[in-house]
Amino acid sequence: MYKLIKPLLFQFDPEKAHGMTIDALKTIQKYPKLLPVIKQLFHYENDLLNQDIKGITFSNPIGLAAGFDKSCEVPKALEKAGFGSIELGGITPKPQPGNPKPRVYRLVEDHALINRMGFNNLGMNKALSNLRKYSYQIPVGLNIGVNKATPYASRYEDYIKVIDTFKNDVSFFTVNISSPNTENLQSFHDKDEFSQLCEAIQAYKDRANLNVPIFIKLTSDLSLDGLQRMLSPITQTFDGIILANTTQKREGLHSYNREESGGLSGKPLFERNLELISYAYQQTSGQFLIIGTGGIFNAEDAIKMMRHGASLVQVYSALVFEGPGLTQKLNKQLVRYLQSNGYNNVKDIIGLDVK
Repeated sequence: MYKLIKPLLFQFDPEKAHGMTIDALKTIQKYPKLLPVIKQLFHYENDLLNQDIKGITFSNPIGLAAGFDKSCEVPKALEKAGFGSIELGGITPKPQPGNPKPRVYRLVEDHALINRMGFNNLGMNKALSNLRKYSYQIPVGLNIGVNKATPYASRYEDYIKVIDTFKNDVSFFTVNISSPNTENLQSFHDKDEFSQLCEAIQAYKDRANLNVPIFIKLTSDLSLDGLQRMLSPITQTFDGIILANTTQKREGLHSYNREESGGLSGKPLFERNLELISYAYQQTSGQFLIIGTGGIFNAEDAIKMMRHGASLVQVYSALVFEGPGLTQKLNKQLVRYLQSNGYNNVKDIIGLDVK
């Protein structure tokens, strides 16, 4: 079905097409009888895919990456689309429009996207109101950003404000310091800035007695030395790491619009992010949760990321090119792989290719 719809969607500006998709999902949410239909189309269950991680049950390892549902507008529809978890956001304390349009580009030849959205969202209060309209049977996470207008020295407080607001309503948080589209955000990767962030997050966790896991999402442009420097404070402060967000590099691309500014996502990220995942797994002796993302388009990609150290994976750009049937396809093929190779559970393949 998506093969028929895709050429029509690709006639529209990417952000317009995305808005049309969100509107369609809103319509589905208005008519609850449609939700079982969505589940039947895209859901697939098998005990081989179940994992309990950080006190959370994931029915399968294929998660939706942040950025699709920025203001928690269609979480109930997404819940039925076959994901093992969904990450909503990024959410900031105050509403903000983001950067000027156009700000999203398809790189069709490269199976990639470039975006410079700038954390456009309706703000944490409206997003929370949207989220609370429904109950959920799968883990729902929240990606957190900072407001552009927040004073430089107070940026870390934005993360804490959103965590405190949603602490009773989500399964996990992701502190996003990786977006290239918010000025100075990636400076949190610097040693002193990161230490201050970790201290603030830890102080809040101690004060609030928080029992919801907090992950951190890093940039794909981080060097291995930079990652090594950050891993010690990460493992002391956070409960997991997402590797990795978009890149600003453009080597090896072929699409005509490859030089647009913003973060590049999709297939070109895969090998680089695989290297980061493998390195982090090795450096933490396989004892720290890693969530892999970036360029997963088929089951072989998902398996490779897990064999290099990721316990869970996330997809987004691939959905644009492959359609919503991707989740069921990935899960079915993953089960087939596990059965044919005699594995008892998907967790048995985590880190197998890391020496």
